[in-house]
Amino acid sequence: MQELSKKKFEEEYSKWISFAAKDIAFSLNRLKANDMKNILTLNEQYLQKPESVFGTSGLDAIKKLSTQNILFLSTDAIVFSQSIFAPFPGVFDYAVALNRRYYIEGSWYSIITMNSTYLEEASQTMLKYALSHELLQKEIYEENMRNGIRKFSPEEKRKISNETLDKAIENSGITPEELMNEKDLMLQISSNSPLIPKPFAETALYHYVEKNLDELKNYREQSRTEKEDIIGKKLNSDFKDWLDFSTETYRTFLKEIKKELNYMDYGYA
Repeated sequence: MQELSKKKFEEEYSKWISFAAKDIAFSLNRLKANDMKNILTLNEQYLQKPESVFGTSGLDAIKKLSTQNILFLSTDAIVFSQSIFAPFPGVFDYAVALNRRYYIEGSWYSIITMNSTYLEEASQTMLKYALSHELLQKEIYEENMRNGIRKFSPEEKRKISNETLDKAIENSGITPEELMNEKDLMLQISSNSPLIPKPFAETALYHYVEKNLDELKNYREQSRTEKEDIIGKKLNSDFKDWLDFSTETYRTFLKEIKKELNYMDYGYA
């Protein structure tokens, strides 16, 4: 039954990623030819070397806002996924941040990635707001994991997102005007940055951590209980099973974008 469920998910997701590529190609086609070429060059680089999605530049401001043992990374990319707020294939959620906790070789690593342009252009209050939202979600999902990893429904995910956003507004003191400016900034960045599907972003992040374990030893955390350690080992095993699939669907995503753009018209052939 589990294998059938996995197979069905893979088939449905593969169809969705091809559909998403068509919409994203349409958006790319509205950019200047040179800007589009630069974005696609980065997209191709990410496919060839997934860990290159992430780096360590431009992080000083965000690091100063947290006292937790979190690995902060930056990226030129924007992560997109099927929207949890609108159940339609062509509606996407775009994220300037990605928040994950990986179990690798017996240790946990907590990671938050942020878009590099957002880090450069967001105000201090916007950064506080974005980070607060990530930390609040991190707390909820990690507590769920320690209690046995219950899968949240789309309705529960929406509720978690909305409630943590409201709390982040309160924590950061961001004003309604600043919120509008923050939304405008996110829209601007998502229109002019490489877009990568969420599963591939998670895969790229896993590769980054795995390839830099010696440099990241200060971020290692041990399981609090034997149960948490068992859960970590299972999560790691399950996640590794998805690495190839997420990479191949990203390859399909780029292939479909190129097809839609008709590369011959832009001198890429």
